[in-house]
Amino acid sequence: MRTRHLDPEALRALVAIADTASFSAAAQQLGRTQSAVSLQIKRLEETLGQTLLRRVQGRVDGATAEGLALLGYAREILRLNDEACASIAPDAVAGTLRVGLPEELMESVFPAAMARFRALYPRMRLLVRADAAARLRDALADGELDLIVFKHCGGALPRQAETLWQEPLLWVVGEAWATALPAPLPLALFGENCVFRLAATAALAKAKRDWLLAYTGSSLAGLRHAVRCGLGVSVLPRSLLQPGLCVVEKGLPALPEARLLAAAASDLPPAGMRLQALLGEEIAGQRGMAAAA
Repeated sequence: MRTRHLDPEALRALVAIADTASFSAAAQQLGRTQSAVSLQIKRLEETLGQTLLRRVQGRVDGATAEGLALLGYAREILRLNDEACASIAPDAVAGTLRVGLPEELMESVFPAAMARFRALYPRMRLLVRADAAARLRDALADGELDLIVFKHCGGALPRQAETLWQEPLLWVVGEAWATALPAPLPLALFGENCVFRLAATAALAKAKRDWLLAYTGSSLAGLRHAVRCGLGVSVLPRSLLQPGLCVVEKGLPALPEARLLAAAASDLPPAGMRLQALLGEEIAGQRGMAAAA
């Protein structure tokens, strides 16, 4: 079987055309002439023996089935190409970045942000600590961490902290158990240093409502299961709700807003600033979609 080689620059042109739906816009993005981009696509199609783009009256009308299949590979090939070049570049940034964050961000937000960060800084090593807000803030103050993302509920915002996300903190219960609330109120909460737990118990104390701790743990998945099973009422931000959980609308005291804040050491390098921005983008994107669902 004849070996065929894909030209990375032709693949880059294909991706640009797919993203812009235009040969001229792709050419402008790539800094080439439109005729040069057209020639690259023609040669790519000849190499593969397939039509990759649908053309209607000279315009791009999307990718063909074969083009769509190739696009997935093209993006991965280009990602690996760019990452390999960056990793051995003379000016590639190297070093260690110590990061702290809440455990629940490890499920989706951090992996997505880390993948984007590694593509930009392949030689930077991340040391990650998942912990409660108070311990993360102490670690930052003691010089043990360079960047932290932490939960905050109520009260004045800490100095030099940036708000990445803000939303209502809600009382939640399992759908099958959303009946009259018993007394004392059974609670399912994170560990004793969690700001969500502190906000819930402070609100109940202010309302002079008796409660007992029916479940405690550090895992978001475990907490959700406990609430679904009817072990107790919990408090979660709106974006962390899932099927099987419902909001308690009446009968319980108001709760403060839930915030995710970022704080950093005064000498945080540009790579750390970029990671903070990536974390903020992923939090806003993922939690914004979840809250709107």
